[in-house]
Amino acid sequence: MQVLIVGGGRTGSELANLLLQEGHGVTVIEQRADLIPRLHKEIGKAVVMQGDGCEPTVLEQANIRKANVVAAVTGHDEDNLVICLLARQEFGVRRTVARVNNPKNEWLFTPEMGVDVSVSQAHIMTALM
Repeated sequence: MQVLIVGGGRTGSELANLLLQEGHGVTVIEQRADLIPRLHKEIGKAVVMQGDGCEPTVLEQANIRKANVVAAVTGHDEDNLVICLLARQEFGVRRTVARVNNPKNEWLFTPEMGVDVSVSQAHIMTALM
């Protein structure tokens, strides 16, 4: 399976490592240039590129059309929504997963907005309790 992860922070890099261990192909897009060397070191088998994942041209450069899944795991809810919407509507990606940072925004993360699965820490913790 080919996975495109947008967001190379702790969540994105750990997700990339787990997927690589399972034998999947992984590409990571990170906007912050200062994180790129760390990502190359931590997830050397993944394709790592610097850019804004909300830009269609950057997504094209990351071969989004070959991705089976796009995971938007940035620290910004609005970016995660835009990434999923572009992935679904512009590029026809079959499955999208989005991180929800602010629980008050969870209602926006719907299939109509291009999100198949939303992940909210607050929601998960509540469900576990």
